[in-house]
Amino acid sequence: MDIKRLEIFLKLLDTRSFSLTAQFFGLSQPTVSQNLKSLEEFLGQKLFERTPRRVKALPAALVLAPYAIKIVETAGQAAWAVNRQMAVAQDKLAVGASSVPSMVLVPPAVEVFSQRYPRVFLTLTSGHSREIARLVSEGDLDLGLVGTVVSETEKIWARPYTLDRLVLVSSTKLAAKMGPRPRTPAELANWPIILREDGSGTRAAFLSSLGDEVSHFRFKAEVDGVGPTMTLVRAGFGAAIISNLMVSTLDMTDLVAWPLEFGPCRRFFLIRRKDHFNAQVAQALVDIFFEMKKDGRMPLSLRGSQGSDAGNS
Repeated sequence: MDIKRLEIFLKLLDTRSFSLTAQFFGLSQPTVSQNLKSLEEFLGQKLFERTPRRVKALPAALVLAPYAIKIVETAGQAAWAVNRQMAVAQDKLAVGASSVPSMVLVPPAVEVFSQRYPRVFLTLTSGHSREIARLVSEGDLDLGLVGTVVSETEKIWARPYTLDRLVLVSSTKLAAKMGPRPRTPAELANWPIILREDGSGTRAAFLSSLGDEVSHFRFKAEVDGVGPTMTLVRAGFGAAIISNLMVSTLDMTDLVAWPLEFGPCRRFFLIRRKDHFNAQVAQALVDIFFEMKKDGRMPLSLRGSQGSDAGNS
């Protein structure tokens, strides 16, 4: 039984006017009449008596009315349920990144991804590299970008993405007060250094580069997050060690950034579970990451930061 014909029937029963019914649906009166005729032929019963003065509902119309209402309402509910299911069942992608990639590398890639795959719902998680790697391993995240050395296993897919270097960032006033650029850990030990929080990959890489000299340092503070760290740096409270990738995101007015000549290169990895059900969607984002790196659209700042990693795609 055609739903549209039932809707026309119910409206005609309500208005008792072919012209008003036609106007409501944006149809011509002959079209309304034809739909009603087809419904009557299907039922084998005449539903309305049309006279010069009025449209009269016949007994068959009054019997049909409650069933027609139920059918039309049920059809509407079914359409709503299907549309809701489609919205809920849209593809989802959970991405995690350590602090540097989450601020520098992930946003431009996600922007391109959302343009190509607008129906994919993204969730982004930022945390320490070890935590992100754990969440990927346990299946809570579909894709991770971390600064922790991750080896490919039977469970984890891992690909090197890019390198970063450590830089010393200071206000110009503090740099002028402290003297020449420090080129060794011993020279840097005299500086007031603001450390990143425990668990930070940047902090771990910096401390490991100091070797035995670490005992000579008198660290000024420990701060959670790049933003609060840079606020203290601008205030002249101390200097900080950050990734060279972060330099491209900062307003460097009244600041200086010097690469640490003794600092290590650190590699970032894209990781995901091989057996994860969302592997295909995650791989689409991985492809965008490497495509943007190859095309020079990724902010890999400080010359030489890509190093020998340029071919590891």
